[in-house]
Amino acid sequence: MTQINSINAADTQTAALGVQAEEEDELSTSTKKELEALGIPVTEGMTESQAQQKIQEARLQKQAEAGIQPDVSEAELMADVKTLAGNIGVAYSESDDTEEILINIANELEAQIDEAENNPQELSTLMGYFNQLKNLDTVFEEMQSVQTAIYAAMDMVATKNKQEHGLE
Repeated sequence: MTQINSINAADTQTAALGVQAEEEDELSTSTKKELEALGIPVTEGMTESQAQQKIQEARLQKQAEAGIQPDVSEAELMADVKTLAGNIGVAYSESDDTEEILINIANELEAQIDEAENNPQELSTLMGYFNQLKNLDTVFEEMQSVQTAIYAAMDMVATKNKQEHGLE
């Protein structure tokens, strides 16, 4: 399991405050409608990236409550993770798994956030990447959870079949 939720909390909070002070993006009409449809209040000063993160979190929450798997395949998730890795300059090999790449991205983002401490524009970009990372990590964790549940169910069926046929 990855622990992406806290890239150096102090740096993230400092970065978020700096970014918040500098960003004055207007939300698009479609984003506002989507927020309203999901029951998320549109707050003054909310940026497009913050709104998109809230939308993604609300969708994942609704899927979790409904017991629905994320609508992303492992291959799509890996492609998204590799794209993010490329965007921030993280090298990976084809043999690296999703979790390894996510951890490498988190480490690189932490280093880049430390370096960009006094550059609000760079921090804004990095915080967008950090939000993408958190969303990808959430999807990855949900996939892992679903796979674990499926394997447990398959194991129970196999055990029951063995018992019914006197093999255990």
